[in-house]
Amino acid sequence: MEQKGIATYENLATQAPAKELWTLLKVSSSLASTMDLTEVLQIAIESAADLLGLDTGAIYTLENEVLYLGATTPPLPLQFPNELRLAHLCDHPHIKKVVSTKTPVYVENARIAPLSAAEKIVVETRHLVSILYFPLLLKDKVIGVFIIGTTSEIRQFTNNEIDLCHILSFQVSLAIANAQLYKNAQQAIADLSHAYDATLEGWSRVLDMRDHITDAHTHRVADLTIVLARKVGISESETVHIRRGALLHDIGKIGIPDAILQKPDRLSDAELAIMQTHPEKAYQIISQIEYLTSAMDIPYCHHEKWNGTGYPRKLKGEEIPLAARLFAVVDVFDALISDRPYRKAWKKEEALEYIKSQSGKHFWSDAVKAFLEIV
Repeated sequence: MEQKGIATYENLATQAPAKELWTLLKVSSSLASTMDLTEVLQIAIESAADLLGLDTGAIYTLENEVLYLGATTPPLPLQFPNELRLAHLCDHPHIKKVVSTKTPVYVENARIAPLSAAEKIVVETRHLVSILYFPLLLKDKVIGVFIIGTTSEIRQFTNNEIDLCHILSFQVSLAIANAQLYKNAQQAIADLSHAYDATLEGWSRVLDMRDHITDAHTHRVADLTIVLARKVGISESETVHIRRGALLHDIGKIGIPDAILQKPDRLSDAELAIMQTHPEKAYQIISQIEYLTSAMDIPYCHHEKWNGTGYPRKLKGEEIPLAARLFAVVDVFDALISDRPYRKAWKKEEALEYIKSQSGKHFWSDAVKAFLEIV
């Protein structure tokens, strides 16, 4: 079986019979329809088996001399050994030959051919007779191998069938590479997001300590706001931003002098005016961080009131962002039932009565109703 490089792809494709070429075009379309590596591998092996009219197949990806079983047709039986779902290349000499030569390897009759212990387990479990091992090449690197075979009789493969396998391998290799790049990019984004969120968690603890709050107020209100958001039907993708906003709801207080922020008595009117600038300071900070702009609503608007008497912009009713409307109820409730330097904590029942009394005044009535149902 002569090796065919990537440069021969066009020649092979133009020589393929019309029926097979149409099948390959459909396969290419299917492979392009997903970036999920598991789906790509399943489409690939089913297509390979179907293209050649075979009843069984498997596809492995290869990384650092380790074979990872990606997909099979038909599905694996329950008794298939787990150790063969992830195997060392050295335990599968026929696959190792494919990798080293970058050419197909054919076993006419696996039931009498010399096989390694691991290969015998595969052959016996899958009831294989004739087997064709075919490399998946990306540029000149073998990134995997697909294996197709028969289970009832010996099967010879024509030159035309080998050419079809070459064409298919080009398509599959590119699809696998694209899916892996996409997966790696998504993982990098997820890792970066986790790192950012861990930073926000740290910021929130620093803010609590600076405000002399040592009872995890920020994390409690963040968690409860997420519960309330789900209760009113907010999507999971939006709750991510809501949680970040809740964790940073008092970030503007880093611009408030310690003498005011940590004062053990009630604030004077002048001091209160300064304290009430912290939402605007939050806006000034967060608006400079693109990653956090979607989390702006709570830090900037959680002191607005439904009746328009809040601050800093005296927003009224539905002018107040939804996330801030929900958070306001949670924040006030948690503050009331917590000790503060200038007062003792209220009883839970007293706090709930206050929340009820402020429905339609300080708070959005729908938020109050949902909050009372979950608390």
